[in-house]
Amino acid sequence: MSEQWEYGYVYFVSTQSDEQRKLRNHPDRDQRALEYGLAAVVVDGDSVRSQRIAGKVALLNELGEKGWRVENGLSLGGVLPNWLRDAVQSAVADAYPGGAIEHYMRRRRPGG
Repeated sequence: MSEQWEYGYVYFVSTQSDEQRKLRNHPDRDQRALEYGLAAVVVDGDSVRSQRIAGKVALLNELGEKGWRVENGLSLGGVLPNWLRDAVQSAVADAYPGGAIEHYMRRRRPGG
């Protein structure tokens, strides 16, 4: 019997609050906001889960514990599909999504 796999994606999306966006192009360079938040959207099967995260490592470890193998990412830049933008804003209501990195992931199906 051949191995059976499940497939999914994890997206890491930078975010900025309205206040950070206002300061982004402040004429005084010292006043410019360069900080970004981070949101993650995990898509596996029929499930789409989004959350604010402090960093990537904890989520990658969590996915690894569940058997997911996460591959290198591909930059989507700042042009996000509407469903991804909506998923981020549902997790981080006061934030504007920015650039995103898409990671392909897979894991062996139980019994596969």
